[in-house]
Amino acid sequence: MKKLLKNASEKLSLLVLCSLALIAASCSSDDPVEPPVNVDPIQLDCDYFIENRTLVDNPNAPIDYIVSCVSQVRANLIVEPGVVIAFTPDSGLILRENVSSIQAVGTANKPIVFTGTQPTRGSWRGIFVESENSSNIMEFVTVSYGGGQAFNSNGDRGNVIVYADGALTLKNCTVINSQTSGLNAVYRNTRLTLQNNVFSGNANPLLINTVYATQTSATDNYSGNDLDRVLLYNYSAEFENSSVWKKVNVPYRVLNTGISGVNARGELTIEPGVTIEMSPGTEINIRDTGGLKMVGNAANPITIKGVSNTPGSWVGIKIDGTNPMNEIAFATISNAGEDPSTNKGAIDLWYNAKLSVHDTQFKDLASCGVYGRLLGGQTSNPNYSSYNLTFTNTPCSEFFE
Repeated sequence: MKKLLKNASEKLSLLVLCSLALIAASCSSDDPVEPPVNVDPIQLDCDYFIENRTLVDNPNAPIDYIVSCVSQVRANLIVEPGVVIAFTPDSGLILRENVSSIQAVGTANKPIVFTGTQPTRGSWRGIFVESENSSNIMEFVTVSYGGGQAFNSNGDRGNVIVYADGALTLKNCTVINSQTSGLNAVYRNTRLTLQNNVFSGNANPLLINTVYATQTSATDNYSGNDLDRVLLYNYSAEFENSSVWKKVNVPYRVLNTGISGVNARGELTIEPGVTIEMSPGTEINIRDTGGLKMVGNAANPITIKGVSNTPGSWVGIKIDGTNPMNEIAFATISNAGEDPSTNKGAIDLWYNAKLSVHDTQFKDLASCGVYGRLLGGQTSNPNYSSYNLTFTNTPCSEFFE
């Protein structure tokens, strides 16, 4: 098993103590100096967490605690700075709904560690958060080598999984070496806060519901994984409130889950510099009450394209309503127009839908750049305006009928 050292300061302290002991021995009698003795970890029973517990650090123990089952937390769990908890193969930790909470708050010098007894990706399941307690927090915590066997019949896997209605704040954490996702949060009504975390060495950094794309953080690092993408999973969800997709250091990828992709009845803002990859069969659908502001700038354009760099590899952007915020600018839209017999435009406008689109490039499409529907007697859409558009390798530019 990989030996776990608490931190660099303890290692330095140990070297200093040993040096002092050697000096003292050379100046005194020939009595032998006994080296420091590591303490064996404490084995925790499977029902250990059914009552309130506080896990404390033993400086003489490279590993403080061993868990050898899928242990269920049914009370309040406090983990103090410096604690190292190791999980045997296929074991894990579940924080049960309504009855549990976790406060695992380390420090920069004494982080808390949740890891496997075997330093291989997927050697243990990870941490599964059902708890709805808003005080749940992991700060200065390292979670490593999880993401193995699924916790449930849904196949949920990851170093950290936040289930439906669960709540968790992750701050200054290091989530690494998961066989699957670093963080998995695909269900509705999850309350998730991310700040200044590192996700690396995982199969992917985040697998989250499209609703929670607004919870990504520009202070997080999502690079250094097998697939450096924030994976967006639509699990019967729509944006009903305002949402902002922030510029992070990797692209977003919208997955095909059998639901069209991104559905917004609230207002969706995409920040300058964001890159979005769309899987086959997916679309961005701005419904009647929804709004879309996708405005980059000359230095930081917005890019939306297919996972496959071929014309018609995803559907497009559909706008139904007349929200005055609807604007697309300083953007590149490519690879849209899947099934052009029904999807006639990379941007598809409903009757009298409102949109201002300008300073935008359309390229490598299987459909027109912009398509719109006209009411009887109309020759144009009074709520549509465009200028400074370019079209490259597209069947047509703007077409209304």
